[in-house]
Amino acid sequence: MSTKLIVNATIVTPTHLINKGKVWIENGMIVDCGPEEAVHSPGHAEVIDAAGEYVTPGFIDIHCHGGGGYWAFQQPYEFARSHLKFGTTGILATIGFLQTRDEIAEGLQKIIEERTRNPGSVLMGVHLEGPFINKKYGAITSPIRSVDPSEYKQYLRLAGDHIKLWTLAPELEGQQEFMDEASPYGIVFSVGHSEAEAETILACIPKGLKVGCHCTNATGTTPSPSRFAGTREMGVDETVLVSDDIYAEVIPDKEGCHVRPLMLKLILKTKGADKVIIITDAADQAGMMEQASDIRLVRTNKLSPVQGDDWMLAGSLLTMNQAVRNMRNHTGASWVDLFKMSSLNPAKLLGVDRQVGSVEKGKIANVLIVSENMNVRKVFFEGREIPLHR
Repeated sequence: MSTKLIVNATIVTPTHLINKGKVWIENGMIVDCGPEEAVHSPGHAEVIDAAGEYVTPGFIDIHCHGGGGYWAFQQPYEFARSHLKFGTTGILATIGFLQTRDEIAEGLQKIIEERTRNPGSVLMGVHLEGPFINKKYGAITSPIRSVDPSEYKQYLRLAGDHIKLWTLAPELEGQQEFMDEASPYGIVFSVGHSEAEAETILACIPKGLKVGCHCTNATGTTPSPSRFAGTREMGVDETVLVSDDIYAEVIPDKEGCHVRPLMLKLILKTKGADKVIIITDAADQAGMMEQASDIRLVRTNKLSPVQGDDWMLAGSLLTMNQAVRNMRNHTGASWVDLFKMSSLNPAKLLGVDRQVGSVEKGKIANVLIVSENMNVRKVFFEGREIPLHR
């Protein structure tokens, strides 16, 4: 593999920016990086001029259902590749509660086959969003089902440690037994589509609950209405905010529909950049073209605050570079913090931060060159430049 030198770069590290920086890539790894005068690299390298733009880690999206015209559970290879050109060098193929038991099993098999065929793939594993969630909290509720030991045992036998993240509603009967059965596989749990009490959520942390699924979306409080008129109960989102052990997922769409801009500021201020993870929750049409809106609406028989009586939010049309751009626009977060939230934090959650998640010596060369406006100029996956043809 050829040696590459990215020069004239503004390098985004986990702690600061390096102006006039250099990144030396060889055999798919970052051999060295830092100020140009401090990086002594060979003379035979291919030189890539970043023209002062930003060299960053590739994005890692832990909650993404589709993209490029493909659903993750149907065509996982094409789905993952569609996000790569937008800078996502690691992704969890997310299978939702809208899929039947057979569809989930078939999707898991396809994803496992793809990961087996391409062990160095962008596809880092599976996120199961349900199906064991609270029926009160889904854009479309008919496929949501009770905890079924035969169903979750089937998925565990089939996919095991390919499942990296599993979203559930901890208040449901049988959920604690399910978590006990799934924990030995190293699966991280996420509380979502839930109205669990704070005490129930906190009791799940030792079992591996580490994420609040798309905060301020599809969450409630118990009891509801409040025990005391005019007061607010502790809900799922408040519990996620107060716990230092739980990451907060956020979907930063342009219009602030999933999370209001001021709410994004509150989440970031409360949790700190070390405990927030930016996601897309994207559907199949994400990344297909420039969209006037980056949210996705579906018809429903429920009243919706989004658009009239027959429409409700159901995921997004975001790519990660758009989501990160929106996060900066809504909160003013720094470049360092933006890439903590979109790369390093998800890598830490998945236990792969020694290999990926930041531009540092000794890590895999999954790096980007991006503009001030978060447009992706170049993508390097394991040191190989990826064509960005749309």
